[in-house]
Amino acid sequence: MTQTLVDRLVARAMTLAIDTFDDGAAMAELRSLAEGDNHALERAIPVCLAQPASLAIRHLAIELLARVRYEDPAPPA
Repeated sequence: MTQTLVDRLVARAMTLAIDTFDDGAAMAELRSLAEGDNHALERAIPVCLAQPASLAIRHLAIELLARVRYEDPAPPA
């Protein structure tokens, strides 16, 4: 069974919220995974809210997804 893009975004955002301390790198990875699909990013946010994790982890995952969706990407270095 293949995962949908939303499922992959949720799983990766939750993992990054736990394991990554560099928001910029986490956002770049999520942005790359989303490949410009803003609808998938928007759908992933409420799915993260329903995950069986602490509120802090869900908050960080949602924040990463929301920043990827709504903030302008950083200019290339």
